Amino acid sequence: MVALVSAVTAATLGLAACGGGGSASDSSGMAASKVDVASAQAVADQYTKPITEITQKKALSKPAPTGKKIIFANSGLPATQLIQGGVKEAAEALGWSFETVTYENANPATLQSALQTALSKKPDAVIIAGNAPKTYGAATLKAYKDAKVPLIVGSVCPLTVVDPLVAGMAGCEVEEAAGKALANWFIADSKGKGKALFVNVKAIPSLAAFVKAFSTEVDAKCAPCDVQVLEATLTQVTENQVVPSAVNKLRADSSFNYLLFDNAQFSKGIVPALKAAGLDGKVTVGGRSADEGAIGALKAGAKGAWTAMPYNVLGYGNVDSAIRSMLGETDAQPVIPPVQLLTSKNAADVQVPFRAPQDALDQYKKIWGLS
Repeated sequence: MVALVSAVTAATLGLAACGGGGSASDSSGMAASKVDVASAQAVADQYTKPITEITQKKALSKPAPTGKKIIFANSGLPATQLIQGGVKEAAEALGWSFETVTYENANPATLQSALQTALSKKPDAVIIAGNAPKTYGAATLKAYKDAKVPLIVGSVCPLTVVDPLVAGMAGCEVEEAAGKALANWFIADSKGKGKALFVNVKAIPSLAAFVKAFSTEVDAKCAPCDVQVLEATLTQVTENQVVPSAVNKLRADSSFNYLLFDNAQFSKGIVPALKAAGLDGKVTVGGRSADEGAIGALKAGAKGAWTAMPYNVLGYGNVDSAIRSMLGETDAQPVIPPVQLLTSKNAADVQVPFRAPQDALDQYKKIWGLS
């Protein structure tokens, strides 16, 4: 069963109150004895394998252009910082100049100003990750179109590609794949009996897509399982109120045995918070996009699982989209970035921040025609 959790109080949680309907058994007709835990485990196991290859396999028809200028719009979120690092590495490998502009993730006015500033610097392309085009402003989009400067949009789902927008890496396809991977782990780990509170910052479309994919997979495969979605706001993220809101809900309902986050960066401080609430050892923590803290906890033997995308590779992939746009070779089919499922069993083998494969940039350089 998947439902939205109502706020305990508007003052303490600042959450939208919505209700879910029907029981899981009513919606699926699946009895507890019908849950195929072994099948779910097999799916999860496929994602625990190490990543050894990039997913972009199509070489350019001619070497990448030289002497270009690329600008990255940075929201300041930890994941975005890592993507920026990948863009910078790729630009340096190509011999391109690289600059950044910054904005506040929750303030569209600063985003629009940053994009206009970037355009004034006369770039060959601008890359942005995580913010939907509707927040860019009509005037901004027209200015880019008139200047014939492509806006490479990564980590946005859904995305309608119209001039001047170009699809970057990490769209809906990767959110669906990663959401299903975590869902199968949850079903298997709970032996088909899990009850999860899933914190979702729905204002970020890609995060909403991930949680929807997770919930849909659980509904389809595990009627006895229960998933309730706790909506959090961007204001709660900036004010570090996501964890307190989740812990308040767990204290109010002791039947939850899983706490999942749509991005590990929003879970900072969850271990001491659970301990202070007397919930240490009673709730398994996991979710999407493992960060340094989540990986560190797994390395220390914590229960749970996190999906992991190498953000540096997302940066390379966004630059790859920029190159193909410049050459008129934009792919018709999106390139899904690699995803791995991390648990205490394989976390010791990965580095922090998560980077995989280790030679990803070299693999990209080959398809770009660089020595």
